[in-house]
Parts: sequence; C-alpha cells; structure tokens
Amino acid sequence: MAPLADFKIMTDPIYMDYGASTPLDPRVHAVMDDCMHNDFGNAGARIHAFGMKAASHIDLAREQVADCIGTKKDSLVFTSGATESNNMALFGILDYLRATGKTHIITTAVEHKSVLGPMAEIEKRGFTVTYIQPKPCGMIEGNMVAAAITPQTGLVSVQALNNEVGTIQPLAEIRAILPKDVIFHSDAAQAVGKMNFTLAECGNPDLVTLSSHKIYGPKGMGALYIAPNVRAHIKPLLFGSMYEGGMRAGTVATELCAGFGQAAELVHIELADDLAKMESLRTLFLKKLKGTLPDLVINGHSDSKWRAANIINIRIPGITNEDMLAALPDLAFSPSSACNATRTGYISHVIRAMTGADQPARESMRLSFGRFTTEMEIVRAADMIINAVQTIQKMQGAA
Repeated sequence: MAPLADFKIMTDPIYMDYGASTPLDPRVHAVMDDCMHNDFGNAGARIHAFGMKAASHIDLAREQVADCIGTKKDSLVFTSGATESNNMALFGILDYLRATGKTHIITTAVEHKSVLGPMAEIEKRGFTVTYIQPKPCGMIEGNMVAAAITPQTGLVSVQALNNEVGTIQPLAEIRAILPKDVIFHSDAAQAVGKMNFTLAECGNPDLVTLSSHKIYGPKGMGALYIAPNVRAHIKPLLFGSMYEGGMRAGTVATELCAGFGQAAELVHIELADDLAKMESLRTLFLKKLKGTLPDLVINGHSDSKWRAANIINIRIPGITNEDMLAALPDLAFSPSSACNATRTGYISHVIRAMTGADQPARESMRLSFGRFTTEMEIVRAADMIINAVQTIQKMQGAA
C-alpha cells in the first residue's frame, strides 16, 4: 500500500472543502485498484471462484464498516451513498407508520437536503412533519424534541453532526426521551471520522445513514444501519434481483465496497490521530484570523465537546460569501453545503434557522479540512482570507 507521504493535495488552489468530499486515501485506492483488476467477478455468482472472491471482499467491507460504528455486519445495507440511505430509511418505513397510525414525524430545520427533500415529499403523502428550529449554536436539545412529540409520533430524524457548522447533536439525550414505539433515525454522513461516533455512544438509533466519500473512501458508496427490531418494517426502494439481504436490487459494486471498508478501518484505527491533527489545525487557523479580523464571527457551538474541529463556518459582517467567492478563486470552500453551492443566490437554510435572518446566511462561509491538510495550507488560506477581507473593506470604504 502507498504510504501517506506519497499523497499530495493541490498546493494551488488550496482545498478547504472536505465537508463536501474528502480526497481518496491512497491506501483505499490501492485496495480498490487491486479489486478492479484482479477480483472483477459478480458477488452474486457464488457458484464459482470469481464470484466467491468478490463476495469475500464485500463481506470483509461490511465487517470493517460495522466495526467502525460498533455493530454487527448483518445490520448494514450497502447503498449508492448517503442520499439513498436517507431515502431508504425515510420512505422505507412509511407503510409501517401509516399502518400503526403513527403519521407524525419530527425532524429539524438544519438537516441535510437529502433529509429535508424526502420530508417535503412525505408531507404530500399525508404525513405531518414538525421541523424543530435550533438554538443559535445549531443544537437541538432533548427537551426540544420532547415538546414536539404527540401520540401520533412514529419517527424522529436528527442528524449526528451538522454539515455546515459542525455542531454535534446530543443523540443519546434525544434517544433517552423518546417513547419506546418511536423509531429514531440519524444521518451520520458527516459524523464518522469527525467525532467519536459509535451506536452505543449515540443512544443506539434504529436507523443510521453512512457515507464513504466523507471518510476518504470512494463516491457512490454508502450504507444504512438498520436495527434488528426495525428491519422487518423497512421496505426496499429498488426491486429486481434482490441483494443486501433482500433490501436492495442491483449488482453490488465490489471495488466501491472494498474501498468503503478500507476507509472505515482506517478511521477505526487512526481516529485519535486525525482528531488531534484537526484540532491543532483549527487552533492555528482561528488564531491567525482572530488576530487580524476583529469582526470575525464563528457560527456553531463554542464548546469543543459539541462541535467538529474540521468544520469552521465564519462570517464577516458586511461582506457576502459571494464577494468572498469572487475574491478567492484559489481557495476551495463552500458558502453552504456542496449540494447547494452551485445555486446562485442560495441562502444557507442552516444559518438562517440558527439566526432567524437572511443577512447572516449571505455573509457566512464554510471552510473544512482534514487528514491531508498541511499547516502551510492552513496558514496560507488564512492569509488569503485576511487579504480578501481587507481588500473588499477598502473597496467598500471607497465606494
């Protein structure tokens, strides 16, 4: 396998958008490359050696991902990514909820669009959805969820870690206040590798969404954890030749599974080192910005226990993120989440929900870094932001 030293991220421009997607770890690439060239059989064809070898890669990957979050491998269904996993969890449970008279769902106003989009469609199908507004730090507390519960509540969906501001949600606290007959789903696409995420530490949710490309694995790959007591209530989204324990149709991509598994194993082994590095880079980055930009506002939770170190969402009052995007062509960052970054004039629904206003959302930008970010890149990125802010402020003063 290629050593980490062989990996080189672009030095110009600087990549500060790990929240959108992480680079493929070279050790993951090596596993995938070997799989694609040597073990190309269909895992569904276990009647011969090629199929059995492919199936062994998928079985190993399932075990690696399961170990990463502290569960058994049979509880995981591989999918094409977090969006499919969220859709499988939310739409797959609807018939059961309707049959049991549980037609009220609770979620939050700061979820990813792959949760909010399905929720909008679910409302059209006759369900009632409550969207909890967050505290100014982006947190959803257990008592806030408790206040929204009704006798008809059947499902609660709360993300583990916010993708735009990095706030960590108190899942164990939320789980503890839920009635036993309420199903608990969490989108943990951003959480794995960015915090100590295991099912036990997060209150053992019934359904958990996972993503490969957020943990240095390949795109087009994810998983849905389904608790044993809930599995019988989830209906598949795709039908045909059924794989994944009858939960999903379509040939499983062996190389993507293998890559996801290797990425998960690396997170499991190297999490402490990754978290320490990201905390150090965060400290360096903010120290440099705060020393020069007195008006700097940091969106999200201020307590390190309740925020991810690698996501920093900042705001300079009076300067829009569109101005910053135009001024920083060599710095890769997002004004919000990646799925909305290409929409001209889009205002972050997360910042809007946290602040109750549009202007802070127009002025906020997300910078995120990770395993392969260097101190030199952090310092240079901070210098670029400072220079851009000062230049824009001078132009505003001259106008």
